[in-house]
Amino acid sequence: MKSVRNITLFLSITLLIGLIYISFFNVYQTDDYIYSYTTRKFGVFQNIKNFYSNWGGRYFGYSISTLNPVYYDHLGLLPKIYPVFLFLAFIGTAGLNFRYYFKYTVKEALIKGFLLFFFYTVLLTGLPEHYFWVTGSNIYFLPVILSGLLLYFLGKYNESGMKTGFWLSIMLIAILMGSNEIMALIIEGLLILLYSQKKSKEYKILLAVGTVFLLVSFLAPGNFKRMSGGLELSFIQKWIKRIEVFGANSVYIFIKTALVLPLFIKIFEKELETICRKINLKKVMLIWGSSFFPLIFTGYILNPMGRQFENIIFFYCITAAPVLMLLYKDIRRYWWISLAIIFLPGTHFFPEKYSNFDINYNLNTIIKEIAYTDLGKYEEEVNERISVISTSPKDSIVVERIKTVPKVLYFGEMSSASEEKLYINDQLEKYFNKKYIRSKER
Repeated sequence: MKSVRNITLFLSITLLIGLIYISFFNVYQTDDYIYSYTTRKFGVFQNIKNFYSNWGGRYFGYSISTLNPVYYDHLGLLPKIYPVFLFLAFIGTAGLNFRYYFKYTVKEALIKGFLLFFFYTVLLTGLPEHYFWVTGSNIYFLPVILSGLLLYFLGKYNESGMKTGFWLSIMLIAILMGSNEIMALIIEGLLILLYSQKKSKEYKILLAVGTVFLLVSFLAPGNFKRMSGGLELSFIQKWIKRIEVFGANSVYIFIKTALVLPLFIKIFEKELETICRKINLKKVMLIWGSSFFPLIFTGYILNPMGRQFENIIFFYCITAAPVLMLLYKDIRRYWWISLAIIFLPGTHFFPEKYSNFDINYNLNTIIKEIAYTDLGKYEEEVNERISVISTSPKDSIVVERIKTVPKVLYFGEMSSASEEKLYINDQLEKYFNKKYIRSKER
């Protein structure tokens, strides 16, 4: 047990060091520029209102993003520092919960935090957007850390009746409901389960707050504007398509987590045994089953696998573990298979349009990025492009294509003159007040 844990801990620390190294070359990208532009144009509060009215109901994620400092950050420091802060915040928050719920020492709790970070990273489907895109981190990664704080404060309130824990839980629920739709549905499902187990006035308030802010998020005018103008399908065709999307997403998540769970259960065996002594199979099945709530929703809106699913995958994995522990404890004996699989290169079974259904545990990609990609050259090329655009007196500019393209850092190339204009071109045109920005031909 200890040897397996020590191997995985070594990999976890090495992984963190590698990700920190990669972050040193990170730069602002895509939506970072448009948030900064619209905030300067409309002001923070009007910009938040505009995004809520015209783009979507992620009122917390969008509000944080409107504060993007790209206009003032001439040295480009935030993209390099922010990922590191979030990595450490995740590990620290996880450690806080391990210390509180399992009564570990600070050292042991932090070790468990490192180990959980390892599994979180290998389960990501869109690591670049999740870790290294400032806007994406605000919407997808930051809410996971905040949900860890919610878990801690709920535990404090549940155990001691601490009012501070109750009010902080209310605040975090209100925030998380406006982070992203998947997180909102996961939290709502858990609040329903929590209230069904303990029908107190306080838990009714928590559920009511969650439901109200869920509606505030989901009924945003921007959501309906973005969903309009989709494919014209008949009623039957639409429901067949929904079932197909739900099925494909569910199968993908099942396969990706199933291959990792033997190692996860082996590493967190002690914690899982503690959990299984306190709650029975029916309850852990209900908690795990709540992960299908957002899967049904994404199927309904015809949303196939993508970066927004990472909250589901992680929640699915950690809630499936106690179910397997109760049903088939010996699965942990196959930890070595999981450890071998997560180092394999990603699959390439699907065309580009459906490439998110390819399975990649990210470790192989990270190793190759550090070993083979000239990240310093990439940063230099991007900075040179931005310098050319910002200093040129011309309204129409054609810039060099980025030749060194990373796999782990988030990057989106703009279109050339012969290609259809992309949102990336439009964002840079607005931010730099240019009429025309394109890249050279491929």
